[in-house]
Amino acid sequence: MPEQDDALVQQEAAASSVAMDGCIYSISAYPQPGVTPPVYDIRLFRQPIPTCVHGPGSVTLGTSVVYEPTRSVAGNALGLAASYTRRGSVSGSAPITLHLHHVDPATLTVVRTTSLGVYLGAGNIVSENVAIAGDGTTVTVSGTKTGVIWGESGSGSRYTASYPHFFTSTTSPTVMAFP
Repeated sequence: MPEQDDALVQQEAAASSVAMDGCIYSISAYPQPGVTPPVYDIRLFRQPIPTCVHGPGSVTLGTSVVYEPTRSVAGNALGLAASYTRRGSVSGSAPITLHLHHVDPATLTVVRTTSLGVYLGAGNIVSENVAIAGDGTTVTVSGTKTGVIWGESGSGSRYTASYPHFFTSTTSPTVMAFP
């Protein structure tokens, strides 16, 4: 249970909503009704407040089987960056991976999707927290993991993946690991 408690604490610390252009964008996970074992739909919602130029809306970004995903969202004038962890199968040996989406805030269309996983599935990405760097174009995702992410530098149970020009290119991330 301690690993699960750590993930819940980090999930609470991650920003699950962002206000932008008079709208509130939030990312949530809901179990599909009547499905056993549970399958969680990961959804991004747009909630208008008086100055929002868009109406309400939502988009389903993905699903996670059995495992309730951690999730976070950040945004700026270039778009929204929404990330979450997920398990793709009911199998206990199925790895937990990270998924990151560029979403257009006006249309809620997914512009880009990318993912990270532990090399050969021999571990999990336990948590994530997305942020946009001060330059406005680099998106970083950081959190905890077990195992080695493909292409990482350093070592340890924490990681940071930096995606330069995330909103305008498909450049691969630089992944750093540390204790």
